[in-house]
Amino acid sequence: MKRKQTSKRNSKKNDQTHGAIHVRSQAAFERFLDDEQPVVVDFWAPWCGPCKAMAPTFDRVAKTFDGKAHFLKVNTEQVPELAGAFGIRSIPTLIVLQGTEVVNSQVGLTDEGTLTRMAQKAVDRSQGITWATKLKRVFARDQASL
Repeated sequence: MKRKQTSKRNSKKNDQTHGAIHVRSQAAFERFLDDEQPVVVDFWAPWCGPCKAMAPTFDRVAKTFDGKAHFLKVNTEQVPELAGAFGIRSIPTLIVLQGTEVVNSQVGLTDEGTLTRMAQKAVDRSQGITWATKLKRVFARDQASL
């Protein structure tokens, strides 16, 4: 009976969307930069209290944006060259990349709403959606309802 429960748990796990990806090398990190999807990176360390506090939030938002953006976690002690390349001086630090360009960043503990807005803005940008496009859609709906 225990085996059946385990297999049910595993099948449930397989049905869920993906969460954040832990990057363990600069080469692994660089593979994501050629993708058209934006990349949201959490620079963290195991000893960092605010990093630990933010981890569940980062993972929840990553699942929400599965297929739209990549969410990467970079342990600054395992891959210090990446932290150095981006000038990370304080953790947690979030950066949002579009290709190799940093388009947004946030230092310190970040709440779910802020992280979601950062990711959505990057997704919109990658899809060519601007504020003007959004306004046109709103006005078009308003006109259609008249």
